[in-house]
Amino acid sequence: MKVSKEKALENRELVLDTAATLFKQVGFDGVGVADIMKKAGLTVGGFYNNFESKEDLIAKACNKVGVKSLERWQAHIDNPDIADPLKRIGSSYLSAKNRDDLASTCLFSTLGAEVPRHEPVVQQVFAQGVESTINLLSTLVEGQSETEKRNNAIAMFSQWLGALILSRAASASPISDEILAVARKASHLE
Repeated sequence: MKVSKEKALENRELVLDTAATLFKQVGFDGVGVADIMKKAGLTVGGFYNNFESKEDLIAKACNKVGVKSLERWQAHIDNPDIADPLKRIGSSYLSAKNRDDLASTCLFSTLGAEVPRHEPVVQQVFAQGVESTINLLSTLVEGQSETEKRNNAIAMFSQWLGALILSRAASASPISDEILAVARKASHLE
């Protein structure tokens, strides 16, 4: 049975969303195409109508998640009811919820270490994501020049990311929450 163009697009988006969630939960190599398609409620046969390979899926799913994250952050910046968007973004990023909910957390914190072992298309998506994140944060941090703002954004995001990863690694210990609290304080979010 032939699927309408609208349904085909809907199915493609479902596969992208399902893949992104599973990748963040178990890693790129922790789940196969068949598992992703089954979780999405679709057959494996439809996979290759939308994606050239698993690497293509990884790149497209991660790009979609990265774009959505930046759009969410931009919405905080554009919202006149949010007095301090940097504080809102950073406090959310350095939260226990973000640490604990792998399905909805930051791609860089869950998958960044895996990227060098994947094809250039995946590496390029992550490089663009890092660049876009730094560019957005550069609009929010203090600095006397654009270079100083960029440097401050890089340092701050690196600290946030490292704190989130360390906090997750130490989640069985009280130091996990302490790491997040210290990182929030160091970023002047508290």
